[in-house]
Amino acid sequence: MSRCCHPLKACLVVLALLLLTPSCTTSDEQGPLFQDDFSSQDGGWGVAQRDESERDYEQDKYFIESREPNWFAWAYPGLDFDDVSLEIDVYLDPDSPDGHYGVLCRHADEDNFYYFGVSADGYYAIFRRMDGGALEVLTGDGTGMVPSPAINTGGDANHLLAVCRGDELSLYVNDELLETVTDDVHARGDVGLGAGSGPDGSFRVLFDDLAVAAP
Repeated sequence: MSRCCHPLKACLVVLALLLLTPSCTTSDEQGPLFQDDFSSQDGGWGVAQRDESERDYEQDKYFIESREPNWFAWAYPGLDFDDVSLEIDVYLDPDSPDGHYGVLCRHADEDNFYYFGVSADGYYAIFRRMDGGALEVLTGDGTGMVPSPAINTGGDANHLLAVCRGDELSLYVNDELLETVTDDVHARGDVGLGAGSGPDGSFRVLFDDLAVAAP
């Protein structure tokens, strides 16, 4: 598989794909396009336990755990959108000081998507993966993740909002706009949740109250 490097951490290594059975769950036109509070398994995210990673439901939340160093895993429910906004609350396990987590949009397949990532120590980036290549940083000067005081570190939750509208990609954390970039490579696809460990391995996050809407 491919790698992308940035100065904050060792390379993010795209090593694991959590391929899930498609399941389309939507609401009526007046409400969200898709929502999940993870109180049941009806959303289609699935569960799996492997040597390198695990994903499952726990106390009305959904968790992804990466157990190997530099291991990135993600999950998706099998939907298809063009323009969307994704809101979710993310809780970092207190024993997971090194790693990154976030949401995906326009996930056409495992080789093509956008990833809105936030690190455990308060950095962020919007990444693009195209044709199975490396994760490319679209934010900042394109060389690495960028720090932001809006990102909670330690045990406090972060509220993430990713907006994919036309060729504009925006990331908000705790109601603060961190950055908007322009890219027209990916036009539509699934949404997703992702988490990746750093060089020390053992990174675990919990997701709650996902809402996908038209931006």
